Amino acid sequence: MKLGEIKSLSNGQKWAKFNGRLLLLGFGSVGQTMLPMFLRHIQCDPRQITVLEKDNTLDLFHEKFGHTGIKYIIKEIVEENMDQVLSEYLGPGDLLINLALNIDGIEIVLWCLEHGVLYTDTSIERWPDRPDEAIPRLEDRTLYITHQKLRAATAKYKGRAATSLVTNGANPGLVSHFTKAALIDIAEAMNLDFQEPQTKEEWALLMEATGTKVVHIAERDTQVLDVPKVKGEFVNTWSCEGFWAEGRAPSEMGWGTHENICPENGFIHREGPQNAAYLAQPGVATLVKSWVPFGGSYNGFVIQHSEAITISDYFTVWENGEARFRPTVHYAYCPCDSTIASAHEFRGRELRIQDRKRVAKTEIISGIDELGVLLLGHGLNGWWYGSQLGIKEAFELLPGEGPTSIQVAVNMLAGIVWMINNPMMGYIEPDYLPWKEIIEMSRPYLGPIASVPTNWSPLQDRTSLFQAKIDTKNPWRFENFRVIS
Repeated sequence: MKLGEIKSLSNGQKWAKFNGRLLLLGFGSVGQTMLPMFLRHIQCDPRQITVLEKDNTLDLFHEKFGHTGIKYIIKEIVEENMDQVLSEYLGPGDLLINLALNIDGIEIVLWCLEHGVLYTDTSIERWPDRPDEAIPRLEDRTLYITHQKLRAATAKYKGRAATSLVTNGANPGLVSHFTKAALIDIAEAMNLDFQEPQTKEEWALLMEATGTKVVHIAERDTQVLDVPKVKGEFVNTWSCEGFWAEGRAPSEMGWGTHENICPENGFIHREGPQNAAYLAQPGVATLVKSWVPFGGSYNGFVIQHSEAITISDYFTVWENGEARFRPTVHYAYCPCDSTIASAHEFRGRELRIQDRKRVAKTEIISGIDELGVLLLGHGLNGWWYGSQLGIKEAFELLPGEGPTSIQVAVNMLAGIVWMINNPMMGYIEPDYLPWKEIIEMSRPYLGPIASVPTNWSPLQDRTSLFQAKIDTKNPWRFENFRVIS
């Protein structure tokens, strides 16, 4: 096992200089983590920074940042006032960090592209009056369709407008770089004769050469709280609303070429590159078997995430207009115990979120967020690469901030540094950023980084009490991972 040490932060070494204005939308768990990181590593004038938050967290803001000169405004962006509000705080060369909920992700990206404003976010949202209930067709609730629409709407700006880096947190975001790092380690361990890929096509060919068939975004959160969840409360180590929105959406996955049939109770998209499938059930009702180094084998939720769409697309090998090779890619998420209880409760509420919500931070007393990628089906069977950041290390890095928020924020910050240095790229997804540069910049905040082989497979750890239908001839099929009994 290769374990990385937490490197010295070099007394707040500056990674870039930014002279423009910054508008930070949202002051939730990630916003509260991102802001001190930005001040620590970006040379800037804090008086040029404005935080826009729809809820009143002014006391918390003043406690943490009241001495900095940063402005805090209580205001909600809605469809009717978006242009007016953004125009008040942003102009060409400025930066918008969107960590808010319920702002249409396509419309705000287009606004920034048209106004010369650098933009980044961690997820693609919709206006609050367009929830899943207002979208009759299941496929239209998927991120595959959303990405297709966003790519089409922004195509003319590619390489010709201010950089808009979308879905760039930990996952989606950092895990795209972990996938490349794992692939290099696998290819080297297999003694393949290869040069490090420089293009999307070369990366896809290398993954095909290794025989990789499945990429799990394998995350096991073992953080323990000393303030238990109570009835009617949603507790999470990151955004409660974010998990709820993803968890109640159709379960979704990138669909590999080794999958010989449609997923049970599911469908394959028949428009665009057709690299994704979805189920007629929510992510919190869909479990698969997966594996992480410390946590071992576990059951995880297949919750819709953008990396399932972008990674499966990025690593597709095309031949004569047909996909010759593509891996199956999806999230396999086992959150902390309090969040599992919260998910069961909101399932019992017919997918309606609880009235009370709590993001756990200082009440976390132990545990880690083991977040990485598990590549399976290649010449070495399995390989996991990722971060094993614990609560003790997290509090040493940023007092009061938990591992989950730090993993998200540091990759977002590394992406911002890249944007500052590459300000005219137009619309771009994390998979196209320089993976080594991003990982190295993020590394001081990721705790130990493990890159380890494993002999685990979904055919192991099967109960004898209830016989599942297992395809031993095609062991890496999605159905072999599903937890039915």
